[in-house]
Amino acid sequence: MTRNRIAIGVATAMSLCLATPASTQQPEPVAGGEPFEKMQSEFAEAYNRKDIAAMAGFFSENGVRITPAGIFRGRDAIGRELRRVVIDLGLHDYSVRRTVSRLEGDMVFNAGEWQAKLGDGQQFRGYYSALLVREGDAVKIFEETVNVATP
Repeated sequence: MTRNRIAIGVATAMSLCLATPASTQQPEPVAGGEPFEKMQSEFAEAYNRKDIAAMAGFFSENGVRITPAGIFRGRDAIGRELRRVVIDLGLHDYSVRRTVSRLEGDMVFNAGEWQAKLGDGQQFRGYYSALLVREGDAVKIFEETVNVATP
């Protein structure tokens, strides 16, 4: 598999979960309060368990993920793509550092950097943005965009 194909695959799995260092930028406190912070930590736990169903469940039913591999619409399509990248490609040692978190109307906008390893430890990194919304008592990812930084 070429580095470009791997990079595209890695980018499709990136999300907004863990808060570990990826840059020198200082993170902003999470906007929207405790439910938004809790959703991020619960997503991280699901990711670390490689629980694809739980990870996809953090997306709104009509959520959208935009990645170098394409645009994925709806929770089912997002779940299939997460499975392909996390399980089939073997993404591991994934971390994210949120550097922007702002309340915009009824949505929280988060942005930051991600990093991960594939297979034998080949390192990848990139950037993400996400819009989070309340759905009843839950917080869901309404839209997420990820990319892969050039080496």
